[in-house]
Amino acid sequence: MSPDSGLSLKKCWRAKGNFGDGSCRELLHLIHCCYCPVYIRASREILDRDLPTGYPEDRAVFMARQKQKVNLGTISIMAFRLQEERFALKTTFFQETLENLPVHMIPLKTNRVFRGVVNVNGDLLLCISASELLDLTVQVEGKPTGNNTFERMVVVSREGNRFVFAVNEIFGVERIAPEDIRETPATLSRSARALTRGIFTLKGHNVGLLDEDQFFPAMLRSLSS
Repeated sequence: MSPDSGLSLKKCWRAKGNFGDGSCRELLHLIHCCYCPVYIRASREILDRDLPTGYPEDRAVFMARQKQKVNLGTISIMAFRLQEERFALKTTFFQETLENLPVHMIPLKTNRVFRGVVNVNGDLLLCISASELLDLTVQVEGKPTGNNTFERMVVVSREGNRFVFAVNEIFGVERIAPEDIRETPATLSRSARALTRGIFTLKGHNVGLLDEDQFFPAMLRSLSS
């Protein structure tokens, strides 16, 4: 790419250079267009060009805009429903959401909370009834629970321990501020209160934030019950 080739405005680097067919003879010793005087001169022309009309005014308006405050101390949670109660767990402990899968019982091991194992992508994961663990009132068969409800299974993990449990509905990922978490009310079952860090309001509903330091050990204990 000779600097006198007159191809600068035609962007010769796209036609004959590294970004084109590579036929430029100058590449034999320059190796790359970035070392060519034509490419360098074109780069300088871009940097030295005049600012667009009105650019300073536009930037001044942009910089003068009121800055949006972001609360960096918020907690990311996954909200879901168990029976008629709403709970949440920090998203860092969620691995995936599944369609309902068959649960295989283990003789002499299955109990009220520990239901058996579930095959998830070839891995056998321990399946827990979170509703029983939290001692929630069992839903009456045939009782309507509202529209657009979709039962799912979720996989959670902490310190190498992976569990699967079924939920009646998933509401998705939300962010909450720590100061919005209130004391757990006495209306929850004793088990639920013991495994819940507190409650917060989400879209007009009270949601119990599960305490991972209590919830995961409780699931482990259920294996030996």
